[in-house]
Amino acid sequence: MKKKNTTVCDKDCFHCPFEDCINDELDAEDYRAAGEIEHYIQPKSKKEEAIVAKQRAYYEENREAIAAYQRAYYEENREAIAAKRRAYREENREAIAAKRRAYYEENREAIAAYQRAYREENREAIAAKRRAYYEENREAIAAKRRAYYEENREAIAAKRRAYYEENREAI
Repeated sequence: MKKKNTTVCDKDCFHCPFEDCINDELDAEDYRAAGEIEHYIQPKSKKEEAIVAKQRAYYEENREAIAAYQRAYYEENREAIAAKRRAYREENREAIAAKRRAYYEENREAIAAYQRAYREENREAIAAKRRAYYEENREAIAAKRRAYYEENREAIAAKRRAYYEENREAI
């Protein structure tokens, strides 16, 4: 039988081996759980609910003025806000990319379904944009194709020969 480690808190407070808690720290998960439980343990009082209702009513009455103030603030501080955002993205590039990858992995089917539905609904518009892009950039596209073919001529010829050999009877 494996002996339980009694020097480290295992966060199982209902079956704690210690008489007095040795864990004085709360981590992010503890705060999250406490916030979820707090709503049920201590619901807002009538006074707090009245304050929230008053704030909501004020916001509804002054929505345009608040929005104008926020736009003016952003216009005045645009460069500083943009610099702060750039700095954050640079400092947290890996974490942001990891979150995006995790979100994509968790929601891959939903994202693919959304994209399929969008393409089906907007098939003509997408085709028109592609045609317009091709017409505007015809020479550049042709030049890139020629350059690719020149760089990969042997590999392309080998693929064609292999395909011909595999499908000789069908051709």
